[in-house]
Formats: sequence, structure tokens, C-alpha cells
Amino acid sequence: MSIRKRLFLSNAAMIVTPIIIILLILFLINIVFNEGAGFGPNNFKQRWQNPEDSNTELFNNLKKVASLDQEKLFDKAYLDSLSIQVESKNTKIFIRKGENLLYVSHQLEDILNEDLPPFGNEGYDSIGKEYWHNDYSIRQYDFYFQDGSEGSIFLLNNSETFVKFARTFFPIIFISLILTLVLTNVLLSYFMSRSILGPVKQLSEASQKISKGDFDFTLTTKNKDELSKLVRSFDAMRAELKESLLLRNKYENNRKELIANISHDLKTPVTSILGYVEGIQDGVANTIEKQERYLETIHTKASYMNRLVEELSLFSELDVKQLTFNFEVVDIKAFINDYLDEVKDSLSEKDIHISFEAEDIQAYVRLDRDKIIRVMENIIYNGVKFVDKNTVHIAVSLTDEGEMIKISIHDNGPGVSDEELSTIFNRFYQTDLSRSSGGSGLGLAIASQIIESHDGEIWAENLRNEGLGVYFTLKKSGDKKYE
Repeated sequence: MSIRKRLFLSNAAMIVTPIIIILLILFLINIVFNEGAGFGPNNFKQRWQNPEDSNTELFNNLKKVASLDQEKLFDKAYLDSLSIQVESKNTKIFIRKGENLLYVSHQLEDILNEDLPPFGNEGYDSIGKEYWHNDYSIRQYDFYFQDGSEGSIFLLNNSETFVKFARTFFPIIFISLILTLVLTNVLLSYFMSRSILGPVKQLSEASQKISKGDFDFTLTTKNKDELSKLVRSFDAMRAELKESLLLRNKYENNRKELIANISHDLKTPVTSILGYVEGIQDGVANTIEKQERYLETIHTKASYMNRLVEELSLFSELDVKQLTFNFEVVDIKAFINDYLDEVKDSLSEKDIHISFEAEDIQAYVRLDRDKIIRVMENIIYNGVKFVDKNTVHIAVSLTDEGEMIKISIHDNGPGVSDEELSTIFNRFYQTDLSRSSGGSGLGLAIASQIIESHDGEIWAENLRNEGLGVYFTLKKSGDKKYE
């Protein structure tokens, strides 16, 4: 629910809730004093202003006497009998003729004519007057005696009048209304402020943590209002910022490591080049043969440095995901076969023999030709460096793995230790043999990065007999666009 709707409902509840509670209080009071009677307006008026009880019947009888048999109004015995009948109900009878009282109920003999309403005030007065510290409601009937004088009949009822009820319960109702308003406002304000200030507090605390470099927390909310959306957006921003900082730290550490490794790997050939140059300058290479040998060594070391710089540049672009890939769908069997045909003759001159086996595989994969050739080249030449035999055998094969094609490259070298199997794809990782052969330690690391960019996997295993097997997978493609 949006904050606007919640504020509207909250304000409406602040108005409606007290009204409902007051109506409930009045309903309960009516039930108590009306002995379960209804709460309609007529019933309420009858109960507090003109109750239909036995006094009404008496009053009506006296009105008939005043109209039909006025002689009874002078009969004290008759009136005493009526007074005795209603005395238990705290009802008093008064008969007035002119300015004189013809009859006054027992125990009220000291009441004066001036204490009663004047002629012409006929009806029912629920407010009445106070006599002997008690509230009395008054019923009055005015008529004329046969001699033309004014006459009045009064019934004074010492009952619970509406005034007394109002004096007793209206303060309670008023206080209840005030308390209800205060309580309703406090509760609604509390819940509304919690729903609004809660997310604000979350954002404030999160901002303080981020300012101190703490990103290891999560902001959660179950609501769907505007502030909750802001909290979720802020948490997404926090996660992205954390990932960005981790990536920045990773790149920074990579940069430091690269500088350290570059310094280490370049120091040896540079030192060697300087030594041979000084030998030529100092005349140590005093023959044509020595000079040619020195220059050949310098050329070899310079070529190694050039290749190392190229590999460092390539690995750096792969590591920061800035190297451009030109993907195309190719027939993987034909592609690898063409590549091996191109390098087979040059490898044979170095006693490196390559075999290829692909069974009846006819599969198309999406790849970057130059990058996969670089992977093949790095794996093959890395294997050649490890082989400790005069003749090197490299076996390449393809296997259909369902949605993937697995390329296997085996050599007949000594393999590596089990501990090294999980580290040979790390950058600048070199075994003693590879260091002695002048490797940069980036070949398999570059191959790993390229295969990951192709959504494939790369790993190594020691073969049962001898040698090392390097495997990588490429995802199949349904298109057929090999040229």
C-alpha cells in the first residue's frame, strides 16, 4: 500500500474510530438503563423524557376526572388513596385551583404554589425542579373548573431524570471521547511513523556503514510502498558498489602482482642481454663465431621479452574483460583439423608428432577462431616444454558431451603433481621445468580466460600411464555457418 493511501486511511481512522467508540458507549449505557431495550430514537425519548409506565395511566385517569367528575378532585380520601398507590414509586400528586393548592401528597405539605409551574405550562418537563435536594420531573395538565377558575394537576416523579443522567455520564462520555481521540492519534501516529521512519532509519544506518567502508550487510523490507522501493534500490546500489569495490581491489592486487611478476620475469633476460652486449663492447667476443653466438642469444632473449610483453598485454585485456571477441559458428571438427594441418609440418621438424581423432562427430560451435587457436597453441607448446623425451607425441581428440563438445589434448610427458593440477592455470604459475625452459607462466592462464569467455570449462588430469591431459569444452550451436 502506498504512503498516500496509508495517510488517508490513518486520518479517516482518527475521525471514524472515536465516533464508533462513543456510539458503542451510548449503546451499552442504554442497554444497562433500559434493561436491554432497543436503541432507537423513540425508545430513548420515551425512556428519558416521557416513559410509558403506570404513572402515565394515573395521570390519564386524573385528566378524565378533571373533565368528567371534578367533584373527586375535592375528595381528599380519594386522592389519598391514589397517592398511596404511587408513593412506592416516589410519585407525588398536586391539585391546584386558582392560586390555592387543593391537594398535596403526604410529606410535601410545605410546598408552595410558587414552587410549581404556572398555569399554561402544560406538558411534561423532564428537567423539572429540585425539591428537597432531589430532582423531580413534572407532568402538568391544565383545565378549568366549572366555576371558571384555572386548575392544574401535577405529578412529581422523584426518578432518574435525563439531567441527572447527563450530569453523571456526560463527563464520562466526554472524557472517553478525549481519551479515545488521544489514544487513536497516538497509536495511528506510532504505526504510521514506524512504517515511514523505519525505512528512513534503515537508510540512515546503511549510509553510515557505507561511509565507513562496511558493505557486508543487507537491507530487507516486505512492504511495497515508495520507501520500501527506495530501500530495495539502495540495497541493490550497495551490492553493485560492493562488487565494484571488490573488482577494483582485485584489479589493484592484480596490477601489483603483475608488476612484481613482470619485474621478476624481465629481469633475467634483460640482465642476460646486458651481459652479452657488454661482452661484445669489452671485446670478449673477439671472434666472428663468438659475436654471432652472442647476437643470437641477445635475439632469443629479446624475442622472449617481446612474447612476454604480448602475453601480458593479452592477459591484461582478458582479465578486465576488455578484449573484443569475434564469434562465429563453425564446424569444430573441420576447424581443428585445418589448424593441425597447418602446424603439423613445423612441429614435425622439432620431432613433435600430432594425431587427431574425432570419430563421427559433426557438431557446430560458436567461437572466436583466433582465440581458440591461441588456446590450442598454448596448451600444445606448454605440453612440449614438459616432455622429457626425444620424441614428443601430442594426441588431440573430440568427444560429444551432449550440449558441449570436449576437446582433449594429451602429451607423453611426466605429468604434474596432484597439488599442481589445480594451480597450473593460475597466472605466472611455473614448475621448475617450465622455468628452466623459459616459459612466462601465462600460457595456460590465457587459455583459461579465453575458454571462460566462451562459456566453457578447462581442466587438467594426469593420465594413467604417463603424460598430462588438458581438456576444455565449447558449447554447441544449432546454426550451421561454417565456410
